[in-house]
Amino acid sequence: MSRLTRIAGITAGLLIALLGGALFWLFYSNAAPSAKFALDLGELRRVAGSVPGSGPTRIEIEQLSHTMVPKIAIVSGTGWGKIDMVRASYRVAFADGRSIIIDTANAEGFAKRFGAFSYDNGAWQRMIAAMDKAAAIVVTHEHGDHIGGLLETPHRAAAFARAVLTQEQVDDPAGSEPLQWPDLRALNLRPLRYDRLHVLAPGVVLIKAAGHSTGSQMIYVRRADGREYLFMGDTASLLDNVLLQRIRSRYVTSWLRGHQDDRGAVMAQVMAIHAALQSQPDLILVPGHDGQQMQHLIDQGLLVSGFSGQALVK
Repeated sequence: MSRLTRIAGITAGLLIALLGGALFWLFYSNAAPSAKFALDLGELRRVAGSVPGSGPTRIEIEQLSHTMVPKIAIVSGTGWGKIDMVRASYRVAFADGRSIIIDTANAEGFAKRFGAFSYDNGAWQRMIAAMDKAAAIVVTHEHGDHIGGLLETPHRAAAFARAVLTQEQVDDPAGSEPLQWPDLRALNLRPLRYDRLHVLAPGVVLIKAAGHSTGSQMIYVRRADGREYLFMGDTASLLDNVLLQRIRSRYVTSWLRGHQDDRGAVMAQVMAIHAALQSQPDLILVPGHDGQQMQHLIDQGLLVSGFSGQALVK
């Protein structure tokens, strides 16, 4: 073997090792938690019941768009098969006619720009109508596929009058790009400031969970019949993030479109949710984008497909 051949072989080996290392770092490695995350179901139940009134009776879902992506991008170290990433909105309905909207997906143009292969304009119109009637509109975080409906609604002033946005969400308009925020002073929006937990309504508690974004929060909902839900946003985009205790790949969290998740914080949150599920197997987990899990919850009658505008017990 000539010297040049040996050098070429060594060079090729080094390139393969580098590419393999990069592939592992981008798609297979999983983060160790930087700290523990407190998620105490007993405490959440106490806080949820700390204001007068009954919890909600019905939770509805609108699935606005669908995007197929490799699972390994969303659950690190899994497979390259495609999964359905849904952009959804939820309506939490009370017996007295009040409702709360959780997440607002986004309009068709934004969805198609970021890879949606289908979009339901009827769902968009129903969501806009529901936002107009809601007692409150909250989002799990400020990224465009969760806050987009609020930013893009044609009835912006009315929607922002109902919006309960946290100080951290308001302070991160760049997190919603390419969508633009309105002048919040003109809309008289007063951001919500809270530490750890905030009871929004009977049975509904906001849980501060910075990590995926600075304004990330989870939302605990305890229905009047005692069924418990945890809306996880993109702390867990898929149910398997929790079941496997594997968060999004670094390709998504640290490389793609400039997102910079606090991976240690997100991993701590996922581990806390996993522990809560172990202690309470009936806890209903609602991931941020899991089309398969959303359909399963619909089939089980735990989510009702379509915003009806009603407040009936399911």
